[in-house]
Amino acid sequence: MIHSCKPHNLVAIICLSMLIVCTAGNVWAEDSDAKNPLRIWEGKNKSYIQGTFNAQLAYFTQSNSWFGKSQANLGDSSKDWWEAAIKPGVEGSYFFDEFGEAYGRFNAVQANTQNTDAAASNNGQGNNSKIRVEDAVAGWRSGNLFSSLGKDFLDLSFGRQSYTAGNGFLFLNESGNGNRRGGFWIGERHAAQYMGLARLKTGEFSADLLYFRADDSPDSDTKVGGATLDYSFTRKKGKQEDKVAKLGGGAYYLTSDIDARDQMSVYNIRGEINPFDAFGVVPALSPFKLEGEYVYEDADSGFDNGNGWYVSGSYTFENVPWKPGLLYRYARFDENYDPLFYGFSDWGYWYQGEILGEYVLENSNLKSHTVRATLKPTDTITAHLYYYNFKLVDAGDFGVDSKDYADEVDLTIDWSPNDRLSFSLVGAWATPDDAAKESTGGNDDWWYGMLWSKISF
Repeated sequence: MIHSCKPHNLVAIICLSMLIVCTAGNVWAEDSDAKNPLRIWEGKNKSYIQGTFNAQLAYFTQSNSWFGKSQANLGDSSKDWWEAAIKPGVEGSYFFDEFGEAYGRFNAVQANTQNTDAAASNNGQGNNSKIRVEDAVAGWRSGNLFSSLGKDFLDLSFGRQSYTAGNGFLFLNESGNGNRRGGFWIGERHAAQYMGLARLKTGEFSADLLYFRADDSPDSDTKVGGATLDYSFTRKKGKQEDKVAKLGGGAYYLTSDIDARDQMSVYNIRGEINPFDAFGVVPALSPFKLEGEYVYEDADSGFDNGNGWYVSGSYTFENVPWKPGLLYRYARFDENYDPLFYGFSDWGYWYQGEILGEYVLENSNLKSHTVRATLKPTDTITAHLYYYNFKLVDAGDFGVDSKDYADEVDLTIDWSPNDRLSFSLVGAWATPDDAAKESTGGNDDWWYGMLWSKISF
């Protein structure tokens, strides 16, 4: 059993990890573009079979978790904990001379949690360790069979697999983590119990037809069927065409053991645009981007409909050293909104805040203001500084009197010395407002730190 670490031990762990990282980074940098060393077989037309593997390790430390009342809110004290996950597997493709490509993928996830995590997902269960099949999928791509429509116009697949729409606002993680499955934060389990997926792509247009049964925990027997459409707009720059805008959306129908979700129809629309680049005006403002998404959930009779949406604007100073960037985002999810299967595609998407978004609040009955500042001192290092302000949409529905929940500041530093190695260091601080004080009973500032590493083939 790994015991909780004192602050000075955490410093030692971080220093030792960074030393290992520096050594490994120098050794592996030379091989970052090399062929997968787990390649088992190669055949004609670049057909292949190869092993796959990734391993992740994360250490978490906190002070005053749940604003000083973790025992009262979780039933156990949450201070320091560890998570780990390994994912071995095999994948391959066979390319026919004229009839496209047959492909398949199989892997399993072994995830562990030691000590109680900040969501108490493993409360009362001890140190969890679980291995389960993750991906088990077979498919076929058309290659040049429909050459007039473009390469791989049609892609058909079935099995255990995951699906992402846009940046994960609605669909990204069709599985569940934590509990007896372990690895709540690492969240390496994404695949549905089964999913049939047909993808069509020609030029700038793509369409997905899907049907899946979620593998959430506890099992809600949620099944989803529907379609997603996307279109990219381009602008010619000399001999090149740059994507300057995207428009997408979808319509889906759900059945579920969750009464409010059963027989729900879901509609969404999303888009992004670089307006100055799109119209070829004010070149200095070309990096400015607007994006947003809106979801409407039409519930069955007896339940209220839900709405969730966000808008954001961002700018990157591309010709300035360290490429500083700024972003502001406003997101709103009413008290009837079901966040469904959102997940992590980048910091702040769509777990809003490494403290509150990960362990306390979900994307429902919530309004958030997000400000992000970004620096990229090298091609391999990126730093983000976030500020979040969280308010409730309906205080009474949350069981409190005030709508003001909390404020949070996060600092994330990512280092990827090559395509095989990734490291992240996170520091976060959250201070409670009246709603958090009332709902948790705590009034202390919550401090949080995390060190994460990943190796993959």
